[in-house]
Amino acid sequence: MDTTQLGTLIMKLEAANAKATLNIYNEIIKKPGSPHILKALNCCVEAYKYAILSFEMVPSKLVEDPQIINYDVAIMVPKLLIVKRN
Repeated sequence: MDTTQLGTLIMKLEAANAKATLNIYNEIIKKPGSPHILKALNCCVEAYKYAILSFEMVPSKLVEDPQIINYDVAIMVPKLLIVKRN
């Protein structure tokens, strides 16, 4: 397995993990809660939607220009870490 295949596999796994987390957030949103919690959860949903799109685009970018992946990850990961802390 070369690095492109490995990177593609990792991004597919990350996309699947992010989709599972997004589904959990969407289920939580359906339950009654305070407006502050709903607002925070909606921020989480948006961050995960963005992350999923990014993870799904990585394999094609990996073939085109591997250096751009560093930028995507540098932007995406801090957003998800903020969401997980909150």
